[in-house]
Amino acid sequence: MRIVVGAFPDETAMQAALGRLREAGFNAIETYGPKPAGEGHSPLPLVILAGGLFGAALGFWWQTHETVQAYPLDIGGRPLFSWPAYVPIALEIGILLAIASGVFGFFVVNRMPRLWEPVDDAPAMRRATSDRWCIAITTETPEQARHALWRFAALEVDEVAA
Repeated sequence: MRIVVGAFPDETAMQAALGRLREAGFNAIETYGPKPAGEGHSPLPLVILAGGLFGAALGFWWQTHETVQAYPLDIGGRPLFSWPAYVPIALEIGILLAIASGVFGFFVVNRMPRLWEPVDDAPAMRRATSDRWCIAITTETPEQARHALWRFAALEVDEVAA
């Protein structure tokens, strides 16, 4: 298996080439660029919301359990279940778990940490994070992929081992 990388000057040229490459029968295609190209919505806000709600519920339950079931103390005739006193700690635990789920969710959603991939060795990839848009095709017929990328107006085409 080989990886053929083609660099394009802008996003529209890359998107046009991407559509034609898919029509030509190439399936194992990845795109790289300085900004996300046509991505959908991220699941990360829902992960953070779920973590925050779970943390708030956990904090509220934890305090309720401690003051009502584990250590019930009758202080001055006040009720054992005094929920307004539980709100600050429940809020803080909710925020803590929202932040933690956001950090860990970010790593999971972005499949990190990936410190190195074979496609990173392609010379065309050096400018993929600044001003070039790249398409990487993993294929067993690198000559066809190389020819297709040149035909679809790639500025630079490189090949590396997969």
